Amino acid sequence: MLSFLQKIGKALMTPIAVLPVAALLLRFGFGDIFEGQSAEIMLAAGGAVFDNLDLLFGIGIAYGLAKNHDGAAALSGAVGVLIAKDVYHAIDPDIKTGVFIGIIMGVLSGTLYNRFYKI
Repeated sequence: MLSFLQKIGKALMTPIAVLPVAALLLRFGFGDIFEGQSAEIMLAAGGAVFDNLDLLFGIGIAYGLAKNHDGAAALSGAVGVLIAKDVYHAIDPDIKTGVFIGIIMGVLSGTLYNRFYKI
């Protein structure tokens, strides 16, 4: 159990490493440091990362947990997040899934990939 949690911790490092850069882009995009279109571009780029954190975590964790870091696991993590979001929003449009659904789908996708990748 402890080794599995350590693998999850390592897999979490990839999506977490992106967050400081996105935060800097958001900060530079507020208009008091840069002005005009360059500020708008930086604000949009930083906002895109924070708006899609669930997808980022789903892809990063699935990729990090997969044996030999195969991209198929990352793709299945992304598809899992997209399906889960649409299913939850079909049930109740006010549900905010957030990062938690990305973590769950990433762990599920990475684990299932490791079990069935030879099929």
